[in-house]
Amino acid sequence: MTAGGIDVERSTGAGVSGYRAAIHAFSAIAEASAGEHDLDVLLHHVGREICALLGVRRCSVYLRDDSGIFRGQIGHADHDIDAKVKRLVAGVEADGFTREIVATRRPVFVQDTTTDPRPIRSTMREWRVRAMLGVPMIVGGETIGILFLDNEDEPHGYAEEEQELAATFANLAAVAIRQAQLTSKLRESLRLVGRQNYALRRAAEVDAGLTRLVLEGADLRQIVEAISQLTGKPWAIYDAQFRRLADAALPSHGKVRPLALEPGYRECAAVTEALETLRAARTAIVSPDRRSGLQHRHLVAAVTARDETWGYLVTMDYGSRLEPLDRIVADRAATMVALELSAARRAALARSDELESLASDLIRGDADAESLERRASFIGVRLAAPHALCFVKSRGAAASETPAARRLAAAISAETGTRVLATRVAEGVVAIVELDDERPAAAIAAVKQRVVAACRALDPAASFGVAVSSVCRGPGDYADAFASVGEIMRCLETFGGEPLGVQVLAADDLGAARLLLASSSRSEATRFAQHVLGPLLDDPEKSESLLETLARFIDCSASVRRTAETLGVHENTVRYRLARAEALLGLDIAASTKDQLSVQVALLVLRLDGRLPFPPE
Repeated sequence: MTAGGIDVERSTGAGVSGYRAAIHAFSAIAEASAGEHDLDVLLHHVGREICALLGVRRCSVYLRDDSGIFRGQIGHADHDIDAKVKRLVAGVEADGFTREIVATRRPVFVQDTTTDPRPIRSTMREWRVRAMLGVPMIVGGETIGILFLDNEDEPHGYAEEEQELAATFANLAAVAIRQAQLTSKLRESLRLVGRQNYALRRAAEVDAGLTRLVLEGADLRQIVEAISQLTGKPWAIYDAQFRRLADAALPSHGKVRPLALEPGYRECAAVTEALETLRAARTAIVSPDRRSGLQHRHLVAAVTARDETWGYLVTMDYGSRLEPLDRIVADRAATMVALELSAARRAALARSDELESLASDLIRGDADAESLERRASFIGVRLAAPHALCFVKSRGAAASETPAARRLAAAISAETGTRVLATRVAEGVVAIVELDDERPAAAIAAVKQRVVAACRALDPAASFGVAVSSVCRGPGDYADAFASVGEIMRCLETFGGEPLGVQVLAADDLGAARLLLASSSRSEATRFAQHVLGPLLDDPEKSESLLETLARFIDCSASVRRTAETLGVHENTVRYRLARAEALLGLDIAASTKDQLSVQVALLVLRLDGRLPFPPE
């Protein structure tokens, strides 16, 4: 008959009573193992029972690990020694005592540890062991553990019958221990499967929730709010330039948000290392960095599409610790954010294409007005509102250096706060800008200032010419406006002098004179101005006030009262100066519209040539 690998009829020299004692002790172990899930508690039962069985005071239990080393698990004595035992190992090269137990698979007795070379003497001295019995625990021919028994510093002998009794009990206990180990592994496997099933269910919920948001057209803020609710943690979305696009946290978190990608934290070693990891992985962990003030662990996920990093999704262990589900959420949410950004980019490109196409059709003038208005309404452009057409051309360089239509539209839009239509034409870009003032003159003046600011923002060192049309109030006005800005640009290039910075000219600045000047050469126009205004130009110091008064009189539609108000002088002063100018020029400026037109064109030539300022806006 065998019990736990020991031939009972051969080995139990203690007789039937000794074997029964071992069986009785083991029954206590079996009863304990049936309701106990903690292996250490079971091992304490083993230690207590064998000490009682052999009448010794101390027992330590060692179990074999995967490397073949026996590691201390528990100690049974009249005081708690578990912590000290757990730091010990047996079976190392110098431990002849343990190696003999394993080799013989039989109990080994050391009668005097002070003279016997097999045990490690330093350990024996530290534990004050005088005599020790080592008993293997064997299951299926494998030594799974060892029981070390001693009476501390008192000598204690172990008869052969006691050693056989200990071996029998040890092997019976080994069966219970192995069963407990297998049960523990099974429970851990079940717990792992349960956690995996939970994670899969939660991942499915995340997928379903985020997919529903995307299908419903949720924006980035709604996505980040949803994942904050799912995980109970604060989240944030950044673009590729680390600008925060959206963030969200539960109300209980207050204004807490992830900090890892914020300025001042992004440069710390833990963050840069995590960002480097994202080149090969979807997610990375940022460890706390006390020096930079980064107090929490962060999880960063890359938002990628077509092998391009478009941004980052970040959370941290605030409210609860980071767990595997957070990685799943980050990975799924990053995909959804990439889809949202990709769709937004495609929509923006499609919108830009449609804006450019609409601008092109408006200036050609060959499309149906109703169709144009319907297309404009679909992309959010109010054609019923007044607009001005602006022709922008690079001067002093090749026409190819004129800004791209979309860049110019974006720059003007940033200045005006309205949507801008723009399209490329042969020599430059035409932009259609909505006016924000009901007074045409004031509205055109505002557009001139904003288009100039946009051109300077695009390239402060470049030289641009800008021609601005009169107010357009319907689809039928844009083709005529396009023709007029072409004439204005020719006037600007003919009479505008050397290209320098941004030079702007509007249809209202030229009036009907643009029809004459657009087809004239610079020399012809200069001769005309000299013929009309020669006496005032020959002696500019004496004639300065006369020329200024004459220009303001024409600008004020031949009104003496308005001219006086503009100049801040008495009306009689205006009349006196006009009379002197008429005498010098031989013209009837106050009464003859023909003479007024001649003076107006001549003054305009001087203004285009930079010899006379344009009137204030």
